[in-house]
Amino acid sequence: MSLNFAVLGAGAGGQTMAGVLSSQGYSVKLYDIDQSKIQKLNALGKIVVTGKIECEGTPALMTTDLRAAMQDVDVVMVTTTTDAHRTLADQCAPYLHDGQIFMLNPGHVGGALEVAHVIRDIHQCKADVIIAEAGDLMYACRMPEVGTVFQSGLKNHVEVATLPASDVTRLLEILKPIFANLSPAKNILETGFEGGGAMLHPIPSLMNVNRTDSGEPYDYYMSGITPSVAKLVSACDAERLAVCRALGLEVPSLVKSLQKIYSLEQEDLYDLLQHNKAYVGLKSPSSLNHRFFIEDTLCGIVPLASIGQMMGVETPIMDACINIASVVCGRDFRAEGRTAERLGLAGKTLEEIYEMIS
Repeated sequence: MSLNFAVLGAGAGGQTMAGVLSSQGYSVKLYDIDQSKIQKLNALGKIVVTGKIECEGTPALMTTDLRAAMQDVDVVMVTTTTDAHRTLADQCAPYLHDGQIFMLNPGHVGGALEVAHVIRDIHQCKADVIIAEAGDLMYACRMPEVGTVFQSGLKNHVEVATLPASDVTRLLEILKPIFANLSPAKNILETGFEGGGAMLHPIPSLMNVNRTDSGEPYDYYMSGITPSVAKLVSACDAERLAVCRALGLEVPSLVKSLQKIYSLEQEDLYDLLQHNKAYVGLKSPSSLNHRFFIEDTLCGIVPLASIGQMMGVETPIMDACINIASVVCGRDFRAEGRTAERLGLAGKTLEEIYEMIS
């Protein structure tokens, strides 16, 4: 089956996806709002992928024109930061058509819910579009420079879910031959709410905000997360687990997840992080606009706290994190973020939520 792709977002993940797919002979249109980045890519005329995957690809179009990127495509792969999902869904809704796939890579907490609410409820789009989200970006990559991405590995197992969940079979019939590492999750609660990654970002970043203000670089995990900061992260994770239980999900703690991912044995979060060689040397945020402050608050902490409030679960650490981040960053993260209302969940019972996503 010959498929035409639009890749929305030309960061490391988007350039990797566009480069790999176009090197395999697929027609790919790469979109980004950053005009200078698109100009550089067009001047280069190709994307070079290095590392575990070695290839060169030339997308059919690299553009800042979203309408042009969306024209005559079968699969829309969204690889922007997750705080851009709502805006993209709003902008893409008029161009969607029957049989198309609109997939978030990844969705974070509530991504598919948010874009489905925008596309289907707000825009009243009647097109038979498969809305999907991956639990993680399928490429482990970084971008040394525009047009060159380093691929440290293709993740062997990436869960994907659709909204409604029954569409996942259709999705995999189309995408599994291309992305063999995709496997079906039960529903979007599994892909969106089970991961504890967001716990490791806003709180440590806020606890080190003076270093960010002064331009002081530090080893994010080894130096930025002290025993006291780790206690705050663990308390926040306990609230995440309580919200998940209220949603009928039995999910692993952050410690258990990290133990599994990195083959570690330490039971204390601080001790575990200090023994995780994969985290040594990772850069700290260089500004308050970093995704650790913005994306993980808007699309990680806010939805968990908002749904927790709706389900009667207290989240004082998350609430404090949202309030402090809003003051520090000069934004109202509660108003901007993925609240239960923005996810289309406001006022719904647990039974109604499961009926909605099944």
